[in-house]
Amino acid sequence: MSNPQDENAPVDANIEQDFGDTRVIHLGGTLRAKAAVRSADAGGVDEMSVAAADAAMKDLSADFQNWMGDEVNRLIAAYEVFRDSPSDNRDVTKLFRAAHDIRGQAAVFGYPIAAEIAGSLSKLLDKIEPDYLPIQLISHHVDAVKAIYRNNIRDYANPVATQIIHNLRRAIDRVVEARQKAMMEEMRIRRSG
Repeated sequence: MSNPQDENAPVDANIEQDFGDTRVIHLGGTLRAKAAVRSADAGGVDEMSVAAADAAMKDLSADFQNWMGDEVNRLIAAYEVFRDSPSDNRDVTKLFRAAHDIRGQAAVFGYPIAAEIAGSLSKLLDKIEPDYLPIQLISHHVDAVKAIYRNNIRDYANPVATQIIHNLRRAIDRVVEARQKAMMEEMRIRRSG
């Protein structure tokens, strides 16, 4: 297992973290290394194209920060609407979309931990019906994404952030498992009744 805080670890190395029953693998690598892997069959890396892509990414980095702020605000707003809706009339669509968008894009824009947390929230929203969603667990996810963004936590060297991810995943697994058991029990009662 690689230690994310190991100063001697190569920059392009994958980082693995063990949390008992869960192992998280963070893929490392630079644009050049990834281009080399993908272009091996094509005869090598076009260094000028890689340099141009690196420069373009650097030029867009300020936009990434603005994008992430906008997405975090959209997630917060969607959560507040969901939370404040009557429990029998909650629509998860906007909240799911906001979490799903962060899950899909945050890592590309330098926030891989926020992407994982948003992915965890997406899983919860996808697996549990709106009437049974635990508001407090959703709130923890939203607060964690806000904190990651606010504190500009961009890597897995932060042990608190990685522990939060682990704890949120475990909580979701327990909620999903409990709901599945309850649904099976409801079906058993209907069949026998």
